[in-house]
Amino acid sequence: MKTLQIGNIDTKGGRFNGADLHQALLKRGIKSQLCVSMKKTEDENTWQLSLFFGSRILKFIVRQIEKLLSIQSILYPSFLLLYFDKRFLEADIVHYHLIHTGFFSILALPKLSQMKPTVWTLHDPWAMTGHCIYPFDCIRWKKGCGKCPRLDTHIPMFIDNTKLMWKIKRWVYSRSNLDIVVASKWMLDMVKQSPLFSNCRIHYIPFGIDLNVFHPMNAKEAKKLLGVNPNSIVLAFRATTSEFKGLSYVRECIQKLRCDEPICLLTIGEKNLLGEFGDKYEIVDLGWIDESKLPLFYNACDIFLMPSTAEAFGVMVIEAMACGKPVIVFDGTSLPEVIFAPKGGIVVPQGDVEALRVAIEDLISNSKMRQEIGNSACSIAKENYDAHIFLNRIIELYAKVIENRKKQIRI
Repeated sequence: MKTLQIGNIDTKGGRFNGADLHQALLKRGIKSQLCVSMKKTEDENTWQLSLFFGSRILKFIVRQIEKLLSIQSILYPSFLLLYFDKRFLEADIVHYHLIHTGFFSILALPKLSQMKPTVWTLHDPWAMTGHCIYPFDCIRWKKGCGKCPRLDTHIPMFIDNTKLMWKIKRWVYSRSNLDIVVASKWMLDMVKQSPLFSNCRIHYIPFGIDLNVFHPMNAKEAKKLLGVNPNSIVLAFRATTSEFKGLSYVRECIQKLRCDEPICLLTIGEKNLLGEFGDKYEIVDLGWIDESKLPLFYNACDIFLMPSTAEAFGVMVIEAMACGKPVIVFDGTSLPEVIFAPKGGIVVPQGDVEALRVAIEDLISNSKMRQEIGNSACSIAKENYDAHIFLNRIIELYAKVIENRKKQIRI
């Protein structure tokens, strides 16, 4: 079997761009190529999709034109190379990942999916909406969009072309031969409700992580290695200004936190977003760390916070669970199902800072509860999110899709 993964970049965010899957397939002895918009590694099986020298300038120009026209992932021309590329033409199956990040045109899907058996993993709901990554409580994506209540949300539009984009997507998918993969039942429910994917085959395959990498370690040793007071209660979370990740709720909660224990705020992501707490708590901002250091980050924490207001799966939460840590999440996203709440963590009402504070204080004051939930979370991760289980399911899907295409051709 020859596979081709298509995503944005082969390093940062490799879990969402096909890079990790590409490497896992190679280790399994399956031939794999990775096609990306930005190539950063020396992997001989990875190649960059670019028309000519200066493709960054071309992408920038196209991006600005799309912004002015308030359209998304329509005008990028680099996909034309795939029609003639030997690595695409020789692939038995092509798997698309994040293709709405400013390098690919969805108008290419009808032709490309007719040429090759095609799988597309939806990492967020963008493929179902007129422009937004997450629609929150808006349900216009079920009816055709238009009159968008939040043009400023990611990905923003200057003028309301959401109805046009929705119609373009409907036209594209109706003429494509697609097998759609989603990682959560929350996303599965959305796809089933979307009129856009009525003629596509839908597959539910939760993501997996390497349990040889993410596993419980000595917490005090991990704290020391990261420069954290070993005797502190560590609250870990991602620091980001993204509207989806809930940092504002964490900050408000921390402001009200009542605790006699020494507290450390351990973060990855953006730095210097918690300066107002410097006099009250120990703050360790790790910044954007290499993925190989993530196990230390999780093992150094006592409680992992992920109060996202929108989340299609949440890989970080299963990484924390695999390291034996209790997690706290908001309801209204995929996270409660992903953590098998209440077994793998605590769910509080979305946006309820008081409930979030109480949940944190309960875990801080009860080490036995932290340990019990952490142990349960670790077991859940082993049973449901092993990378080998995920890879086996993907390979089985590839074989099924390839066989189905052969049957279609014979008919």
